[in-house]
Parts: sequence; structure tokens; C-alpha cells
Amino acid sequence: MIEVIPFQGLLFNTQVTGPLIEVTAPPYDVIAPDLQESLYQRNLHNVVRLILGKEYSTDSEIDNRYTRAANTFQKWMKEKILLRDKEPGFYIYSQEYEFEGGRFYRTGFFARVKMEGFSKGNILPHEFTLAKAKTDRTRLLNACHANFSPIFGLFSDPEGNIDFLLKDDGKLEPVSVIDDGSVVHRIWRLNNPAICQEISDKIRDKKIYIADGHHRYETALAFTENNHEEVEDCSHVMMFLTNMDSDSMSIFPIHRVAKSPEPFDRESFLKQIRVYFDIAPWSGPLNGAEVKSHLKKLGSKQITFCVYMGKDHTYVLTVKNSKNVLPLLDENEPNDMHILDVTQLHAILLRHILKIDTREKEGQQYVSYKVNSEEGMEMVDKGDYDVAFFMNPTLIDQVRNLAEKGIRLPQKATFFYPKLLSGLVINKFGP
Repeated sequence: MIEVIPFQGLLFNTQVTGPLIEVTAPPYDVIAPDLQESLYQRNLHNVVRLILGKEYSTDSEIDNRYTRAANTFQKWMKEKILLRDKEPGFYIYSQEYEFEGGRFYRTGFFARVKMEGFSKGNILPHEFTLAKAKTDRTRLLNACHANFSPIFGLFSDPEGNIDFLLKDDGKLEPVSVIDDGSVVHRIWRLNNPAICQEISDKIRDKKIYIADGHHRYETALAFTENNHEEVEDCSHVMMFLTNMDSDSMSIFPIHRVAKSPEPFDRESFLKQIRVYFDIAPWSGPLNGAEVKSHLKKLGSKQITFCVYMGKDHTYVLTVKNSKNVLPLLDENEPNDMHILDVTQLHAILLRHILKIDTREKEGQQYVSYKVNSEEGMEMVDKGDYDVAFFMNPTLIDQVRNLAEKGIRLPQKATFFYPKLLSGLVINKFGP
């Protein structure tokens, strides 16, 4: 059973900080250095100072990005920059956006979810995590005792019963509307005890699939296991929960751009991949939209990639037989994973042919991950990388089915769009 409960969130006091758009930020793991600096300059109270503070050459064990985040957090609460809501509730969050020519409206809610190990089968991961990211989030959680960013969770509700309860009937108190140019974010308080209880009851017997935030969940679970006697009220983690059966779930592919550890020989590379793929030269315009459209059409019949080694050396690869990858999987990779585009890419193209294993720290330096395919092309054109692999997105049913079998996808197998803003509401442990 899943315990999903309302909470008294901490929210920015916009009468002091100014508009909410100035103090919120994307998730920490998509904030590049230039964006970090921009967020710092945007507002003195931007949440980036909590989720991804700057690092300095003078940092020490007693003065670093984590201790500064904790001091800033305490200061903002003391100065009423952050205010705790008087009544517990859920926080309804919607994101309106365009995707592939359509207009979508994803709605879910922020709640506190009682943590438990994945082995119980109620909260399920779908991809692997890296130790470095968990160490970073552990240090932040140890310092601040709060969730500044929500974990993105999915539940299955084909009938839309919970969605119905989340519909705004005009009686809910709006908190804010943020239009960042590509996504319109809206958040409301839902503190009707009866409706909150009904939502908790309806979701109790469901499973939660973690879409994004695996590192933060595993970090929070370890924290409560180690600190539940010393830190009050730390057994629940803040999640954004939304219906995976709605028509507004968008998953983008995360493309791979690789630098060969050995001198790259284009002809030798093509010769090796012919064993596993049918190869055809790219025809027609070569840009992000065309790559996406072409792959989507061909990928409906068989796993297909676009391999870019320069404008005159671009090819369409079609898997001859998806089961040909099975001998290349190791004992930790179940055979069921052969259906995934990302498995074919990593096992054959990266590990077997280019000798790059991204599961090892040494191999990670040779691969960059890009959602924008044209950025990948530019990296190859500049000569920084040898080859870009463009792929179709992982399907939501593949995520669900494999997660239920206890199978985790390779890291960065999915990019759920749009990303959730950090700083809309904060869950602080204890009083």
C-alpha cells in the first residue's frame, strides 16, 4: 500500500521576492554553468542558491555549497522569505505546452509519499543511478533536511478518477501562473480535507513509477533509514504525481554523441555495424525536425537509428533482428531489454563496437547526452566528437512493463517533458 498524504508546504513570499518566475528554477541536473549564473543574477532569492549553489576555490568542510545552502535556507525562513502554509493540503500543478504540433495540458499534484524500498514492489524505479549524483544530493539533504525539488512519480489511472478530483472548479485558491515562453506552469492549493482524503484512498493500492528523481529518492530513503530517530518527520518525501494513462505524457529521446577512445576509422566502423544493421545513406534534408520525423516513421516497424558522422556521412541504421543483441548482454541485463532502442545502442554500437561502457566511470567521459539532435550534429562538425546516434524515445508502456518486472533501464533512457520547476513548494522535515 502507498501512503500519500497532504502537507504544509513552504512557499516563497512573493510580496517580498517578486514574481514566482524569478525565484523558481529547472531541476538541478539540467542547470548548466551559464544558466546557473543567469539564475543567480535573476533574483537574490532564486532557489538555485539552495539546489545548486556555486562552488569556490576556497571551499572547505565547514564552508561549501551545502553549508551555504543550509544557512541561506534558515535565513529565508527566519526573514519570512519562505512561509509555511497554515493548513495541510495537496498542491495541484499543471503544465501547458506544445509537443509535436499538439497542445497538451499535464496535471498532477505535489504530495508527501512515505518511502520504502524498491523490493516491496510499490514504488518502482525505471533506470539506474550514478554514485556521484547520489553523494551530491546526500550532502545537500544532510545539511538542509528538506526537499527543494519534487520527485516525478507516475501512477496508472485509466479511468481518470484521480484526474477528475484534481479538476479546478473555480473554487481553488490560485498560487501563481508562470509562463516561461515554452511552458505555462500553474499551481493551486487543494486543502479540502474530504477531497484530499479521497485522493489518498484512491491511490493507496496503486504503484508509483519513478519517472525522474531516482537519485533524490534513493538519497532520501537512505537518509530516513539513518536518521529517523534524530530527525523528526523525515519518513516522507515530496513527489509530483501524475497519471501515466493520460494523453499528455511526453517522452523525448536522449541522443548519444560519442568520442572513440581509439582513433576513429569511419569505414571500419560501418563494416562492423553491418553485422547487426541494415544501412542506408540519409536522403533529404538533414535537420532536427527531419531526423525526428524519419525515425518515428521507420521506428514503428523496427528499431531504427540515425548515425551522423558529418553531413556527407549520415546513415539510417535498421536493426536486422533485435534478438541479435542477446549474446552481448551481461548477466545483469535481462533478455527482456532487447526490445529497447537504448539497449541496442549501448550494447552493440557503444560497448561492442566502440568499446565504450558508460556503466563504468572511465567510459562516461566518451559520451555526451543531448535532447536536441542539432546540438549533437554541431559537436561532431566541430571535431570534438566522432559520431552522433539519434534515436526514438522509449515508450511509456515499455517503462511500465519493465519496471513491474524489476528491470531498470540504462541511465538516461528517458527524458520526460516538460521538466518540473524547483521552488514552487518545499517540504521541510520537522517543525
